[in-house]
Amino acid sequence: MGPTEPGRRRPGRWHIVIGMLAAVGLVAFIATEREQVRLALAQIRTLDWAWMTLGLVASVLSIVLFAGVRIVLLDAAGGRMRLGTATTASFASGAIAATVPGGGAIATAYMLQRYRDAGADAAGATWVTVASGIVAPAVLVATTLAGYAILGEGSAAVIVPALLAGGLLAGFGLLTRRPGLLHRPTSTAVTWWRRVRRRPIDGADAVAVEFVDRFGDIRAGSGRWAAAWLLQVLSWAGEFVTLVASILAVGGTVPWQAVLAAYGTSQLAGAVPLVPGGAGQVEATLVIGLTAAGMDTPTALATAVVFRIASHWLVVPIGWICLAFDRRTPRPAD
Repeated sequence: MGPTEPGRRRPGRWHIVIGMLAAVGLVAFIATEREQVRLALAQIRTLDWAWMTLGLVASVLSIVLFAGVRIVLLDAAGGRMRLGTATTASFASGAIAATVPGGGAIATAYMLQRYRDAGADAAGATWVTVASGIVAPAVLVATTLAGYAILGEGSAAVIVPALLAGGLLAGFGLLTRRPGLLHRPTSTAVTWWRRVRRRPIDGADAVAVEFVDRFGDIRAGSGRWAAAWLLQVLSWAGEFVTLVASILAVGGTVPWQAVLAAYGTSQLAGAVPLVPGGAGQVEATLVIGLTAAGMDTPTALATAVVFRIASHWLVVPIGWICLAFDRRTPRPAD
């Protein structure tokens, strides 16, 4: 086998090892819990399609709302993107992140280019990427903490994410007010990138200064920030509705006091980049949370499978179709 093509990376060994361990764990679970799995599959076969349809609609709406977050933030950075274009790009980037090893980085690069195509410069596209990457997890952490507050319990599982989200928000606010802190790391990044691309590296400091100054000049304003936060809350709410609909679709009873905490914790677990799409991580965490709330194991298993189908596995093919369509769309000159 020849060398890897420039710009393409082979899956890291640790991703392969973790994927293999996850597969072995799944096989072991099925072997030791055959009866529970059989009962769960029986519940899935008698699915209530009215609730399943509601879950699918809510899942798609969640992605559309997140596309709205990107549109609002892009507008602050000088770019313009229609809702249809932003939704197509959001589906496509989600599919890339969920199914490709190292997909998170590839999906980020893809969205950066879409922001550039929409009229944002390099600094503006980076600003939108950073801002949207902070708003989404911050709202999720707040949602999870609210779930544990409703449950009447604290949880060490959300302390670190909460501190991380708070740190990200504080750091982003500091950098937008003191962009000079970015001069040196940006200059280093420009130099490194041009060496990788085998381009001249003269003037890296000037490029860095121009980039950072532009980054620091972007101001979203209170109205845009309020819209972005509200749309992000509604986006996560859409996925939460998908979970509730999944429970009802398999004939379960919603544990209202605990379901928000179970949802938030499972989504936080899926955000840890161990396996593309958090495959296995979300399902396992959700089953644990629902059974801890008093749900029987077969119903919890069936709920986790149906929820992931509605919120993830049926959405991924849509994303690849959107990516194929997006690649055929003419682009402005680079």
